[in-house]
Amino acid sequence: MRVLVVAQYYTPEPVPKPSDVAEELTKRGHSVTVLTGLPNYPSGVLAPGYKMTPRLRESIDGVPVLRVFEYPYHGRSAVGRALNYISFSIAAAAAAYAVPRPDVMYVFIPPPTLGVSAWFLGALRRAPFICDVQDIWPDEAIMSGILHEGVVASALRIVERFVYAKASHLLVATDGARSNLLRKGIAPKKVTVLPHWYPMARTFEGPTPEFLDRGRRELQASDRFVVTFAGNLGILQGLSTVLDAAERLRPRRDIGFRFIGEGLDRRRLEDLAAKKGLDNVLFLDRRSPAEVAPLLAASDCLLVHAVPGPLQEIALPTKTLAYLAAGRPVIAAMDGATAALIREADAGVTTSPGDSAALADAINRLSTTPRADLDAMGARGRRFVAERFDKRRIMDRLEAVLEGHARR
Repeated sequence: MRVLVVAQYYTPEPVPKPSDVAEELTKRGHSVTVLTGLPNYPSGVLAPGYKMTPRLRESIDGVPVLRVFEYPYHGRSAVGRALNYISFSIAAAAAAYAVPRPDVMYVFIPPPTLGVSAWFLGALRRAPFICDVQDIWPDEAIMSGILHEGVVASALRIVERFVYAKASHLLVATDGARSNLLRKGIAPKKVTVLPHWYPMARTFEGPTPEFLDRGRRELQASDRFVVTFAGNLGILQGLSTVLDAAERLRPRRDIGFRFIGEGLDRRRLEDLAAKKGLDNVLFLDRRSPAEVAPLLAASDCLLVHAVPGPLQEIALPTKTLAYLAAGRPVIAAMDGATAALIREADAGVTTSPGDSAALADAINRLSTTPRADLDAMGARGRRFVAERFDKRRIMDRLEAVLEGHARR
């Protein structure tokens, strides 16, 4: 089977799923080509070793990759974001004859405009496309407050309806996301829930003392009870609430907060922490999955947080699985799919999003929980991920979907 993976984000950008799909399908004997953009997420600055160019061919882990032009941007400007999305979508469509003719295309969305590019590519090359809908636009943008009802939202709904109609099949990560599409009139047989996976083989088999010592040193943990948030420090994460909780817990000198990553909101968060005089908060630079593993394992608990709203019913941050796989208790300051997952795994505690008092109370309670109980929570979470989110089994299902719709 010849597969074209179409995704705006690809390694070295910290969006692992497109590269996971491409590499795994290649290992299974399929002929895979990737069509992607110039790497600049999440900073909006081109990754080291890359420069502005119309097209660039390279091979990454044995997979041929064609990079096409995009306007590098990942800031707060709606115009800048639009230029980033549209420039790549146009360049991807224009590359129709620069890639081998596929039997099927796997299209990773966002941005939603990429679905139009996939339709154009498919029409020219006579190939069906499967959309992996990670973000449901414009719904998620409106729910999060990034976008408001108006001309842009209406235009995005037109794009959404067009893409869903033209795609051969749609993949979503949660039951809530599937329900959202069904309410829009999409036929149930056209939508498959394909959850995120976690590549357990890539993580450590068990934390050795040396592994944990290294993590504690990098966390500058000393003898503190360390609460860690790792990932995108963006607007949707609502991390001002976490700083408010840190302020409430400032008298507890044995509790520390660590933020690992980059994002649109990092500078503001750092300024806010300085303004509040939060000496119990430390910001660390973004690390690769392998580099961050000892820091997660060495933390006392891990935090997943997002702004409150209906978005939480359909979204499940992928960091949640990495947290559980690290074998530490998880605090889910969220509703919906994420909170339900942590409760089902019995691997931590949940609290209402946007409530700094409730979050501070949850952290305070965990900090006084016996170490053996914390370790047991972490062990349950790790087993849960291994059993429910095994990459091989989920990839089996994805492969079956692709083969079922491939051009014969």
